[in-house]
Amino acid sequence: MGVVTLRATGLTKRYGARTAVEDLSFTAHEGEIVGLLGPNGAGKTTTIRLLTTILTATSGEFTVAGESAPAEIRRRVGVLPESAGYPAIQTGREYLRYHARLFGIERSAAGAVADRLLAEVGMADRGRTRISGYSRGMRQRLGIARALVNEPVVLFLDEPTLGLDPAGQAQVLTLVREVAARRGTTVVLSTHTLHEVEEICTSVLILNRGKVLVAGTPREIAESAGVDRLSDAFLAMTR
Repeated sequence: MGVVTLRATGLTKRYGARTAVEDLSFTAHEGEIVGLLGPNGAGKTTTIRLLTTILTATSGEFTVAGESAPAEIRRRVGVLPESAGYPAIQTGREYLRYHARLFGIERSAAGAVADRLLAEVGMADRGRTRISGYSRGMRQRLGIARALVNEPVVLFLDEPTLGLDPAGQAQVLTLVREVAARRGTTVVLSTHTLHEVEEICTSVLILNRGKVLVAGTPREIAESAGVDRLSDAFLAMTR
């Protein structure tokens, strides 16, 4: 299955008496697209915040590319949060150049990095347009480009197709598939949209109330539930 890029063991997050994530354990490999699937409040966003060091776990541990120190993990991950903000007065190219500089890329090279990433996400012709003129789908693709600036080992995407029309959804999902295949990046995709998981994810964690109900490939999960499709298995498990 390739190199293990992400490993979580017994990861738990509590807020007083409320448990947001409980005893989460899984591994992911290079080039995998891991779907975090579950209803609203299942613990998907909390899981991403834990694995990207935004939150500190109550117990348990995890590594990214074998690293456990938060500073080292942050160098190795890219993140597109559910609600990402963008500076309206900047162009897409300026925005990516700025983030390249934040990651220590020399000024002379930052423009080339921005141009390469814009081309990768299909926006080479819009790089010098202000972000205020971008559609939501374009902003999501720009956000993925920004998350790739530091050449991450693991890319976390929290509801990347939320609010997009069918064409925008298809563009983002195609881009996610290409990132995993071309770069060998592990992608962790949080969603509650079943067809997205069935279409592109190589493995799935179904969460409900902070717990992993089942993990495996979409086909394995469907077969274990005695149904033909992952969507039918998911509905049966989360009723």
